[in-house]
Amino acid sequence: MVLPGPPPDLALPFPPLAVLRARVTYRLLEDTTLPGDKGALLRGGFGYAFQRSACPQPCWGHSDRCAAALLCPYRWVFETPHPAGVPHLHDLQDVPRPFVIEPPLDQKRPYAAGETLEFGLLLIGRGVDFLPYFLVGFEELGKAGLGRDLAKARMERVEALEPFRAVGTPVYQDGRLVEPPELPLLNLAELPVRAADLPADLRLNLRTPLRVKSRGAFIEQMDLGAIVQAICWRLGALSVFHGPGLWRPDYRPLVEAARAVRVEQSEVRWVDWDRTSTRGGERRKMTMGGLVGTATLREVPPAVRAALLAASVLHVGKACVFGHGWVQVSPR
Repeated sequence: MVLPGPPPDLALPFPPLAVLRARVTYRLLEDTTLPGDKGALLRGGFGYAFQRSACPQPCWGHSDRCAAALLCPYRWVFETPHPAGVPHLHDLQDVPRPFVIEPPLDQKRPYAAGETLEFGLLLIGRGVDFLPYFLVGFEELGKAGLGRDLAKARMERVEALEPFRAVGTPVYQDGRLVEPPELPLLNLAELPVRAADLPADLRLNLRTPLRVKSRGAFIEQMDLGAIVQAICWRLGALSVFHGPGLWRPDYRPLVEAARAVRVEQSEVRWVDWDRTSTRGGERRKMTMGGLVGTATLREVPPAVRAALLAASVLHVGKACVFGHGWVQVSPR
């Protein structure tokens, strides 16, 4: 008779990856109409503004010719090179970016001159080092204009937010950088301790479309195992490309534990979201749907809580940079 061994240790030591969350406030200078989903609007225009603020003019639109590629902020943020000695990621095409834009969730469209537009900015790992470039880039985006009308906006204020709080420290105010005493960074290695204080019964809220694949197809119902697997993959990729280096634990027992969690009152639905891509110089429509909604999770193990908390911080799944995969974890 073979006695069963001890249950596997599900706890994962998360990589010491720094995360900074900021709140950006624009003041509209003209009447305009903006899309309800503003993640792609802000991300698309910002890429151009960042390059024009960080690179000399000969590099604009030709970053592949940059003579200082290894030092170029634009290349590190938008065209991150593959690290040497990491064969399992050598052919990865969709390299995660070290930032996330968290769009407003109110779906507001008409804006009058004088109104404000607020959104979140998440900087991850090495992305925190480029904070001044992000500030200048978003300042230039406002000057260039937002939306189809290219409505001008003034970047009025940027605040670095305390982890898991809505209060912040100004780092930019009315056209000038403000040097804070210390940036309120979150160290992801501390998340398991914070997760242990969460109750075992949780409410999971998919705030923006969640695009997570399982067995080659996007999930269309709540699949906690697929979500936990996706956040573990994202943690590993962010650590390699923008953080302390290789992080590749065996998280299969954690994924199986997530699949065993009882899901109740699941009210999720698939929504489609359209955006216009100008990649390669051509405008083309793209439909990028995902899951939104809420569910109750019962008796969630501490290690699974930690993984879900990491997903709430970093976003999870595809198109995170636009603000997709924004989940919220709260007591039931």
